Amino acid sequence: PLFTNDVHDLQLSFWATSTAPLSGTLDIGVLTNEFDPTSFEMVAVAGTPGPRGTDSTGNGNFMGPFDFSNVQATNGRIALRYSNLSTFESWNLDDFVVEIASDTTIPVIEPTVQTIAASNITQTSVTMSGAITDPGNQTILARGIEWKLNSDNEYTQVPLNMGNSFSFTLTGLTPSTCGTFRAFATTANTTTYGETLSFCTLPDDTPEPCDAPTGLDTTLVANEVIGITWDANANVNSWNVNYRSQNGEWASATTSNNSYTITGLTGNTTYEIQVQANCGDGNLSDWSASLFVTTKSVGINSWLENSVSLYPNPAKEYVDIRTDGDLNVTAMEVYDVYGKLINTVNVVENPTRINVSNLADGMYFVRVTTEEGMVTKTFVKR
Repeated sequence: PLFTNDVHDLQLSFWATSTAPLSGTLDIGVLTNEFDPTSFEMVAVAGTPGPRGTDSTGNGNFMGPFDFSNVQATNGRIALRYSNLSTFESWNLDDFVVEIASDTTIPVIEPTVQTIAASNITQTSVTMSGAITDPGNQTILARGIEWKLNSDNEYTQVPLNMGNSFSFTLTGLTPSTCGTFRAFATTANTTTYGETLSFCTLPDDTPEPCDAPTGLDTTLVANEVIGITWDANANVNSWNVNYRSQNGEWASATTSNNSYTITGLTGNTTYEIQVQANCGDGNLSDWSASLFVTTKSVGINSWLENSVSLYPNPAKEYVDIRTDGDLNVTAMEVYDVYGKLINTVNVVENPTRINVSNLADGMYFVRVTTEEGMVTKTFVKR
């Protein structure tokens, strides 16, 4: 079983006999994962017991006590491992006693700290990071980053209570400023440091990095429309969007938002889409990884398109959505031209009236989801 006491404080003893002279060894140790035999940490090798009745009591040999004060594990199950090097052999074990050792000494294992290379370097700021890769067996009282400029004599300590991975962004620097930093972890015994690394801010004439957009994904896919979105970086002025049918010619668009709706597409066609960040003054990022999206089938969507109608268009106060036949509407949503969800409509009657009086003037999309498929209708609010 798992004992409530720290394994370092315990000792084990037991009685043993054998059915014959043994060629293997009985290892005493700790198993930190009861389902993984490779997690066994050996502490000692038990002596070889003679056959039953070889001692004066006729009970075999007394083994131990074995203590666990020097194991690296901080917890686990006391375990025995027999290494049989030849033929089948048997041990007879009995009267296991686990008790508090009379003299226990727990080894002091300080944490292992890593300093991570500086990142997000600009002309006036730099991000410094660190990690505790092995917490050891001591209580960590503080952790964080120490930094200093090359012109300073002493490090400035920045405590960071973020768990075993932490970072700190130093701001207010000047271009071409250099310094050093290191991660640290403090216990009651000492302070352990990671490697000391250097950093330099960018010079005046170096533009800030313009990173390629990430997180490119769809918000809307219909037979002639694809809505996309991506992660926004702080220093981006606008984004360029490229799209094409596979192996076709690129078409381009520009947007000031981190989302865009591509219209006028062909149904049942796969499109390749990329996005590029424009950080100003000709500072362009690389193109993002391509996103491949297939528009909805033209056949089913043509039938659905004719089965769903929207009016009036343009609209001022409201639009009505009417469905024909036995279409079962499961959801109805309103999106703006950038693919942002504006309204989720509660469908209780046919036609369904949607109040658009509070919307700003512009183009909007109503996505109607049915059991037979999805239809997207466009309207203009004036």
